[in-house]
Amino acid sequence: MPEERRGAKRIVWARGSASTEECPKSLITAESIELLERFFAWKLWGWKDPAAREADAFLMLEQELRVEGSNGR
Repeated sequence: MPEERRGAKRIVWARGSASTEECPKSLITAESIELLERFFAWKLWGWKDPAAREADAFLMLEQELRVEGSNGR
C-alpha cells in the first residue's frame, strides 16, 4: 500500500526498550535467523574469533539478552 494511504504511524509491537511500527515477522530474514543461530552457538560452545561483523552483532545481542534477563533493570 502506498505510504500516503497508510495513515499515521503507530507502534505495533514493543518489548522492553525495543519497538517497531511494522510487523516484526516481515523484518525477519534468512540472514537474521542465521545470525541468531550463530549467536546462540557461540553462547553455548564459546566459539573463538567470530568475524568482525558477527562480533559486533553478538555484543549487541548479548547486551539485549542481559537487559531482558534483568527485566530491564
